[in-house]
Amino acid sequence: MAAHKVVHIKTATARAPLSPAQKKFNTLIKKIDAQKTALREWQESYVQWSQDAVSKLEPLRKTLHERQADMVLLLDQQFTSHKFTASQQDKLTHLITETCEELITLNQRDDLKAIFNKYSADDFDSLEQANDDMAHEMMKEMFEQEFGVSLDDAEIDIKDPEGTAERLTKMFKQQHEHAEQETAKRPQPKKSAKQLAKEAKDTEEAANVSKSIQAVYRQLVVALHPDREPDPAERERKTELMQQVTVAYSKKDLLKLLELQLAVEQIDQSQLNNINADRLNHYNKILSDQLRELEEEVFFRESEIRLMLDASPFEPLSPKRMVGLLKQEIRTAQDMIARVQRDLLAFRDVKQLKAWLKGYRIPEPDIDPFFDEFPPFP
Repeated sequence: MAAHKVVHIKTATARAPLSPAQKKFNTLIKKIDAQKTALREWQESYVQWSQDAVSKLEPLRKTLHERQADMVLLLDQQFTSHKFTASQQDKLTHLITETCEELITLNQRDDLKAIFNKYSADDFDSLEQANDDMAHEMMKEMFEQEFGVSLDDAEIDIKDPEGTAERLTKMFKQQHEHAEQETAKRPQPKKSAKQLAKEAKDTEEAANVSKSIQAVYRQLVVALHPDREPDPAERERKTELMQQVTVAYSKKDLLKLLELQLAVEQIDQSQLNNINADRLNHYNKILSDQLRELEEEVFFRESEIRLMLDASPFEPLSPKRMVGLLKQEIRTAQDMIARVQRDLLAFRDVKQLKAWLKGYRIPEPDIDPFFDEFPPFP
């Protein structure tokens, strides 16, 4: 494989300083390299994160949920078999219902609905339907504000908010395109000479930019086409390089194409230093577009990961920190399993359960109860 060579316009001591276009070229190259590195690091970290989440964290979560369900059954048994004060009963009722609700909602433990209903004044299915109705109405209002239209209830799927957003976006895009087509059919006002001249100039500029990247691509194709290579080893090398060329051209990745030109010695540093002004401007336009697309790709990748990690948009996040957060979650899950298992043993003795309940305080409504807040048994 050809060695990576850095694309950069250099200044020799005897030469004049770099022109603004040359400086812009170097700056764009540097920024594109940085964004490519960032994207690669996010992708690599995400792969590692996904593998560890599936192989290490998910089994721990499954075990934790099983132990939490065991705790519900134990607390229900103790509540039924022994006498407790009114305060102790309130605390046990809170622990049982909150634990059941989370396990049923997040882990489809429908077998716990009967226990929830036993200790709750409301039926679980009725509560869930009320919550779904409220969420449905909120989602409907949100999309109506987003798209500026009235929507039917049937157009909102509370179970698939992302799919709903994608479907509605597609639908309104098609409606917008249809409206534009209808508008285009109507007689248009005559354009001024200035407008026509600008459109012609923009069209010519776009064509020249396209020709610039096509020229680099064609030069590489001519030099690397494997069918014209008799030597098997060299043909294999050129085939691999041609694959890189094809991928780079399909993505309009000018930087990669220039790197390949340098790598196969189709161009040298002197030629880079002396790119003519018009072509350099065309290159800069391509590189600017490429940089913007990379920045958007990095932003969306980071946003997706933030959503998966439930991280605040203001919280500093990096690929390294993402992996660190997962390790922290794994350690937390391990600690919680050990704590619940220890409490399961202790709470079989009703005296120890009552002693623990004496120090337990029901969390405020805005604090997540459940076993994340379940204090350790003394």
